[in-house]
Amino acid sequence: MGNITDDIREHFDTFDEQPFNETDSLALAQLAYARMPDNVPRYQPNPQIAAESTGQSGQSSMPMVAIRDLLRAECYDAMFGKVWSPQMNVDLLRAMCENPRWRNVRVGEYVDEFDPETTKQFSACAFALGDETNTLYVSFRGTDSSIVGWKEDFTMAFRRPVASQESATEYLANVAQRWNGPIMVGGHSKGGNLAVYAAACVPKEIQNRITAVFSHDGPGFDDDFFSLPGFKRIESKMRKSVPGSSIIGMLFETREQLSDGYTVVNSDGIGIMQHFALHWQVNHGQFVQDEGLTSSAQYFARTVNGWMARFDDEHRRRFIENLFAIFEASGYKTFGELTSHLSQSLPLMLTAARNIDVEDRDVMIEVVKGFAATAASAMLPIK
Repeated sequence: MGNITDDIREHFDTFDEQPFNETDSLALAQLAYARMPDNVPRYQPNPQIAAESTGQSGQSSMPMVAIRDLLRAECYDAMFGKVWSPQMNVDLLRAMCENPRWRNVRVGEYVDEFDPETTKQFSACAFALGDETNTLYVSFRGTDSSIVGWKEDFTMAFRRPVASQESATEYLANVAQRWNGPIMVGGHSKGGNLAVYAAACVPKEIQNRITAVFSHDGPGFDDDFFSLPGFKRIESKMRKSVPGSSIIGMLFETREQLSDGYTVVNSDGIGIMQHFALHWQVNHGQFVQDEGLTSSAQYFARTVNGWMARFDDEHRRRFIENLFAIFEASGYKTFGELTSHLSQSLPLMLTAARNIDVEDRDVMIEVVKGFAATAASAMLPIK
């Protein structure tokens, strides 16, 4: 047993021989972290489609390139330099391009938006599987190491929709209009949250064409979202997976019944680094399942989500603004940079933390612990 890359290297079933599964979704969700090179066709939005879409599919006319066209060594640093463990991502791409299951997969509709003014980080792409059903997989990128990206994740606690959720819904509606086959939607981390949100908010006619929605350790939603008619229509198509030490995937996840509806995956990562998809264990297209969430993951979920449940949106907003004011006081844009210069940034962060309310301090400490562990995970150089 190994990770998804090892599994792809060892097994060569085509999609016709072994149908698309959760581990395939994880591979495409991870590949969406790449900053796609210029040869990948860019997304051209049509706001009128998003606003007036009836969900009727047209011809599959979107331009795309084979994923093997991503194999350009001179582009690897630009593609994966900002992703955790760049070399592992290069290895995944190479394994996919060498495997008959993935050789005919094409990619296009790439978009990458970053706006610190509106606390927005959004990226997505679409993969045509090349199978006999003509299926399209829409993949939303998760959060990178930028402080702006993580702030947007936490903003979901007091505001819905956030900017990236609105963009995800518009993107899915636009892409669906240009595709005439079934559609699957997925993502890792925040990308999983965006996949669920977009699938729940597009018109019913598009929802009818969605065959599966994958959230790989993606943050959850509030109870009001779960009661929406749009969510009810796609709920049975949802597939959520989390590692045993899940922290990100348990954020805002308060449904007791969820324990019967997600897969707990064995991960060889330590602590919060179990969140990293390339640490998840896979065996011939199936996740290697763990016994359940660890006690520390359950404690974190109870602490953070219990705190969220006690306060209104305005108090949550102030808490998150204060939390990220501490991080931003360091003067750095990513957690990796912050950690690399901890001796300089720590005094600035401590000064910014002096005015935090006592009632918020305990939960803030738990959140900062998780971020510190993530930030301390250095990115490996590409070989």
